[in-house]
Order: sequence, then structure tokens, then C-alpha cells
Amino acid sequence: SILVQDPRSHLVLTHLSETPVSKMKSFLFISLLAMVAAQDAVVEEAAPAEAPAEAPAVAPVAPPAPPVAAAVPAKHEPSGDEIMAQHRQQALATLASAGLSAKQGAWLYGDYINNVDGVTTAIACAQACVADTKCYHWNFKFDSQRCDLKAENGGVNEDIADWVTGDVPRPKKNDEI
Repeated sequence: SILVQDPRSHLVLTHLSETPVSKMKSFLFISLLAMVAAQDAVVEEAAPAEAPAEAPAVAPVAPPAPPVAAAVPAKHEPSGDEIMAQHRQQALATLASAGLSAKQGAWLYGDYINNVDGVTTAIACAQACVADTKCYHWNFKFDSQRCDLKAENGGVNEDIADWVTGDVPRPKKNDEI
């Protein structure tokens, strides 16, 4: 007897007789079941496996912005004219505090003594003129510390920015008798 069991259909075929025709039928039936089983196996292998659950999509995150340097106010670099104006104002303030009259500019002409030796301040220049009876005017160039003493003649130019000038109140030669 032949016992054939198909696990998918749960069919059981039992043959008790073994005649050549029944053997042939049994063989064909078993072959047919084997072919069906083989074809089902191929279909199952070809079927895609169940895809794993995809992770939820995450939006890409942009990288952080580079740090921004703290705004530092630009330091004001004074121009040459501004520096000159500061020095001039300091010289004029120093002269005023010493009781000496002065202004921006330079006395032109009337050269008496140019570049007086050893005089390095506007006050010392004014005092040198006061001490010399032939001096009527003085000029001090503050950036090079130059002192010039001037005679009675000439005139002042108040547009010259890097000099200060002053007068010594003396009687003029024409006023003397």
C-alpha cells in the first residue's frame, strides 16, 4: 500500500492494491503532487519577503551657523590734523594758565633769532621773547619744538595750524623819544 500525504491540502491517498495500472496511477499522482509542491516552493521563494518597517523619515537638520563675533566699535584713529589741533590746544591752554597771550598762527618776516637753542616749550619761548628787549613777537612750532623770536616788523598769519604765536607788549621804536 502507498500512503501519500500533501501537507497543504491535507489529502491522504491510500492504495491497497498493487496492480500495474494502480501503480501507474499512484506514480502519476505522486509526481503531480511533487510538481505542485515544487511550483509552490518556487513561488514562495520568488515572493518578496516582508519589508522591514521603515524608520520614520527625519528632516535633515542644518548645521548651526558659525558664531558671530561681538561687534566691537571701531576705535577712532585721529587724523594728522586732529592730532595737530590737540597739540595746539594743549599749548594754548598751557600758555593761558601761565598768564601769557597766544593764538594759532605764525608771525611772518621780522626774523630776529630762529630756532632758539634749549627752548622746548611754548612757555619757554614766550619767556625768552619777554627777556630779550629786541623781541616783539615769538613763534613756537609745537610738533618740532622750535622757537623763533621776531623783531618789530612783519605780520601774523593765523591760518598756519602747526604754530602758536604771541606778542610782547613793548613800546615801538617810533613811539620812543
